[in-house]
Amino acid sequence: MPKVVEVTNGVQTIEKTDKRSNFWTDKSPCWDLCNCPDVIKNECPVTQYQFLPCWEIEGTYCKLDDMGSSGKDTTMCQTCRVYKKYGNGEPVRLKLFGKGMDTHLKEMEQAEAK
Repeated sequence: MPKVVEVTNGVQTIEKTDKRSNFWTDKSPCWDLCNCPDVIKNECPVTQYQFLPCWEIEGTYCKLDDMGSSGKDTTMCQTCRVYKKYGNGEPVRLKLFGKGMDTHLKEMEQAEAK
């Protein structure tokens, strides 16, 4: 079961503690249902943090946009077929922060600026 490792401004960051837990076990993963190309699938945090569903991870590819989104906006998840299929109607709440594609891209930009 994941454990809380940090609480900042009331936002919990969790970490995987059981390597055997995998949300996608016995389910079609979001990257297959959405036909993500390998280049996106390989960079998206969902494939690295499979203990959570995609709608609970900040900075997944589908939460980003060309306007500089931070990947925290989950409104798209409410209409997504993956969430509708596996979300059980529960409210969407981000649980994993700072591991998303947006964070990775910002780190790369900062490294290039140096």
